Amino acid sequence: MRQFFTLPPALFATNPPPGGYHAAQPPGAPNVTMVVVECWDSHAAQDAWEALPGVTEHYLENWGQVAPAGVIAAVAPWGATAGMTLRQVFGLVRKNWPVWRL
Repeated sequence: MRQFFTLPPALFATNPPPGGYHAAQPPGAPNVTMVVVECWDSHAAQDAWEALPGVTEHYLENWGQVAPAGVIAAVAPWGATAGMTLRQVFGLVRKNWPVWRL
């Protein structure tokens, strides 16, 4: 199953996820890297990477919540507006970066 993350670009540059992944920057936030992980090299490598300060996983069970202001700003050029849920915002991401899909 794919997992969805955001993290600072400098952290991504020095610590990419150990495994198969895709990465991109959202148009409204040069200080954020979006990452979709397809598979991990090992459970230990996954646990270590997810524990890095600055790595944020976007759990599917939270996608019904209202998106934080930073997420809205990051995706605003693609149509995100205040009050949208994460699911709605991530739908906009998928339209512009199709790999951001389950």
